[in-house]
Amino acid sequence: MKIALCTEVLYPLYGVERRVYEMARRLPKYGFDVTVYTSSSPVYTPELDVVQVSHPTIIRPPKRNYAACLSYWVSLYRKLLKNNYDVIDANGHMSLVPCSLASKRTGKPVIATIHDLYFGDWRQMQNGLGGFLGLPFELMSAKMPFDKVITLNTTVKDKMKDILKMRNADVIPSGIDTKEIDGVRGVEKRDNKILYAGRLVPQKNVDLLIRAFGTLEGAELEIIGEGSEKKRLERLADSLGAGKKIKFLHPYKSHGDLIKSIKSATMLVLPSKRENFGIVPLESMRCGTAVISTKTDGPKDYIQNGVNGFLTETGDETELANKIQLLLNDEKLRKKFERNGRRTSESYDWDTIVRRIGKEYKMLV
Repeated sequence: MKIALCTEVLYPLYGVERRVYEMARRLPKYGFDVTVYTSSSPVYTPELDVVQVSHPTIIRPPKRNYAACLSYWVSLYRKLLKNNYDVIDANGHMSLVPCSLASKRTGKPVIATIHDLYFGDWRQMQNGLGGFLGLPFELMSAKMPFDKVITLNTTVKDKMKDILKMRNADVIPSGIDTKEIDGVRGVEKRDNKILYAGRLVPQKNVDLLIRAFGTLEGAELEIIGEGSEKKRLERLADSLGAGKKIKFLHPYKSHGDLIKSIKSATMLVLPSKRENFGIVPLESMRCGTAVISTKTDGPKDYIQNGVNGFLTETGDETELANKIQLLLNDEKLRKKFERNGRRTSESYDWDTIVRRIGKEYKMLV
């Protein structure tokens, strides 16, 4: 069965990109012939069948090149017409319109994988034209005709049902590579090490974590990532007198090195304003590292507050600091989170997730 897997960007591997990458790697094991269509260069993913249909639409996240976006639409539509695919899978907002139109023209079934819905938050997420046009574009693209709609969390599914009146959406979350994580051994935990790993952009709200950390004693914070907020966050750490206790590290070259860092941490903290899934907290659970996350869409689905981690209110610096301090002081509670977190992670292995997606393809055909 031939699958056209479409995504605006494939590299670097963040949330949407990681999902598409893992699907493209694993679907061939279950009898699918997969081609990835994207605007980013295939040089970073030589092991996949990747077709770059336009110039990259995103050079410096989250800013887009709108001329490249239009080129991506037109070129992707034309590519899908030329090749006889059994199923078209559109991931992310920018792929929805051309994939739906190509499906209409060819009569081939199309799946929309909608990772997030911003609605009234577009002005906060994007400046200029993107903030002004984001909402009408989102409403138009999400309401295109699709044979199946998949989303990653129950909150977005409920939004689609209540606001968009779309009742055919199912939740298929993203996953983690449990075998890879379990294969990283011989790492000792460091006392009182707090870790953040992810992009340094406004959405991730890392300044909340830095301000909360600034009130703590006897701990260290490692921040792994790059992004537009890095210089400002470094200045914030210095202004709070916490600069010597906070290390800003570049992203690791290998995923295995990141896993080692997570395994060595006392806890991982995700302070995001919004998170449509959040792969790193699940990886931390698998690593046997306690997790604290703000109460955003994705983590709410797999973190049970007080059972396998903590959920805090978005923007509540005092609550976050208190929860961090509690975990630092209470080893018994940390061990409970570590045990229950590993149990939670069992059902999120990428092979399990990809098999579910493959079943959806077969049902459509």
